[in-house]
Amino acid sequence: MFLDLTVVVTVAFLTSLIVCRAMIWIGPVDAPNEERKQHRAPTPTSGGIGIGAGFGAAMLVLSIFSIEWRHLISPQGVAMLWVSALFGYPLLLIGFIDDARRLSAEFKFVIYSLLALAAAWLMGVVDHVRIGDFVVNLPFVIALAGTALWVFTLLNVVNFMDGANGMAMGSVAVGLCVLSIIALEGHSIGGAAIALCGAGAIGGFLVWNFPNGRLFAGDSGALFAGALAAFGCLIVIARTDMSPLIAPILFFPLLADALLTLWFRARRGRSLLVGHAEHIYQLAIVSGWSHAWIGITYWVAMAVCGLIAWFVNRDETQAAPAVALAVMIVCALILDRVVRRRAEAAGILKP
Repeated sequence: MFLDLTVVVTVAFLTSLIVCRAMIWIGPVDAPNEERKQHRAPTPTSGGIGIGAGFGAAMLVLSIFSIEWRHLISPQGVAMLWVSALFGYPLLLIGFIDDARRLSAEFKFVIYSLLALAAAWLMGVVDHVRIGDFVVNLPFVIALAGTALWVFTLLNVVNFMDGANGMAMGSVAVGLCVLSIIALEGHSIGGAAIALCGAGAIGGFLVWNFPNGRLFAGDSGALFAGALAAFGCLIVIARTDMSPLIAPILFFPLLADALLTLWFRARRGRSLLVGHAEHIYQLAIVSGWSHAWIGITYWVAMAVCGLIAWFVNRDETQAAPAVALAVMIVCALILDRVVRRRAEAAGILKP
């Protein structure tokens, strides 16, 4: 099994590497025509096509040539993987269209919402949360809405955070690698496959993106990577004893930056559908941080959160994930407040 997974990760990496190189030649170009954009020269985008090609090639190789894979994965796991592809690739296509020809924020909001609801319904909703001896059983409608909200949120969060070379895509890759470890420990071969193949495909893209930004992921890459992360978590939750609270811990740095920025803007009466430059990573860029340092900082933060997620997931009572998530939220609130106050004092951030 491990040899098979190693081979398909290599296939994902190399396929993505080659297709992304082609996208540098033929892909749409992202012009620096908005104040929020951090680049200063037109740059090829839609590296998500390479990520999608790498992931698809790896999954095909695994399903066709790996006899061990076909025996280990359950029919339910196969079905969930097909549903992941059914919704992941349309999101990639929508992102590619948006890269080439901008779609309205309102239209995308509706489309993402509908796709998230449909994906949650077909993949299976998360209908209970256990914290120690306390179990919350959710009615189907609430469980469906909550599961769809997880998919919708992660899609948009990765997209919002994709503004510094390698930061968002590399962060997703780190989260997927840790998710694959948790999946393998829980004997979820399908969850491990989607995570590792996704991480390998993102790795091929990062060769061209980090740190010099020769190719951007674009909305196609951000949406597809976000879909892999969201769907991978749902598969592992369904196929193992992983607490649903582990998922936000795995991707906490991205979630915290994006959601706290939205909260900051909402409190000041600013539109949530208009592009801006008020994320923590954007403030860091304005203050003089390089894209490389920002990317590495977020990757390290993701690795630390991944280590926490792996450790608390081993608690059989499932109380530790709730405690860890609560502590992380408090720390994020304090850090966000401190950083924004300093940015306001330096004139980097408007009050």
